[in-house]
Amino acid sequence: MIYQIEHTTIYQYQDRATTCHNIVYQKPLSNSFQKLLSHEYRIVPQPELLEERVDFFGNSYAYFSMETPHSELKVSSLSEVEILDVPWKTIEPAMTPPWEAVVKILQSTETLNDVRQFYLDSVLVYQIAGLKEYILKSFFPGRPIIEAMLEFNTRIYRDFEYKAGYTDISTPLESLLAEKKGVCQDFAHFTLACLRSIGLAGKYVSGYIETIPPPGKKKLKGADASHAWIAIYVPDIGWIEFDPTNNIMVNNQHIRVAFGRDFKDVVPLKGIVYSSGGHKLKVSVDVKSRQDN
Repeated sequence: MIYQIEHTTIYQYQDRATTCHNIVYQKPLSNSFQKLLSHEYRIVPQPELLEERVDFFGNSYAYFSMETPHSELKVSSLSEVEILDVPWKTIEPAMTPPWEAVVKILQSTETLNDVRQFYLDSVLVYQIAGLKEYILKSFFPGRPIIEAMLEFNTRIYRDFEYKAGYTDISTPLESLLAEKKGVCQDFAHFTLACLRSIGLAGKYVSGYIETIPPPGKKKLKGADASHAWIAIYVPDIGWIEFDPTNNIMVNNQHIRVAFGRDFKDVVPLKGIVYSSGGHKLKVSVDVKSRQDN
């Protein structure tokens, strides 16, 4: 499947901005099952400096700065990506190792630090009361790790309500667990916190997913959104991705941009702006498969 993605962010400033420095994580990654066919950033006004860099986790990001006074900043990211069959498509969940055996390997010298770092707490994914009790209802002793993860994914989908605008990035895990309402990044953070509470390694995955309109309805341009899900590590298989927001083991509808410990590692667009007034923000994402064109 080939997807075309257009991600546009517009800042309109009440008083003109004189300077800004920004970091953008919107360039899809390439791996054995996701091929980046093309990508470009279009930034208006044109920045004085635009550089592509690679972060600690191997993600590609862009840094740009401008010192020209401006009342509006428009950042567009245009990508074309081919998604192939994921390597975990044919695994048998019941044949995967017991989750305790995975924990034991993660705690041994057999595991590289670039995997072990993902079972440690991070800024937005940390330990609170109730996490371990919640996850152990699915991860009972001796259970195959992916069999347990499938059930756990379903429980989060059933127990938590998707409610846009109910939370923001500053909403703590304590509130999410108490209220059980949030959005994809909340559910990803909660899932990771639970996995890490029992010693398993989990990554935060930032990217896109195509929105399928109701039957008979036409898809609206810009109706898609940035999305977040997780990946769990299994020795001899690697990282396997799950989307608790949609209750699925990820297949070919997800487009990956970056991996991190949590949202703060891979914010789609962040920066510093020098302006004396407020601003309005508008974000639109459009994901099209080739058959939609």
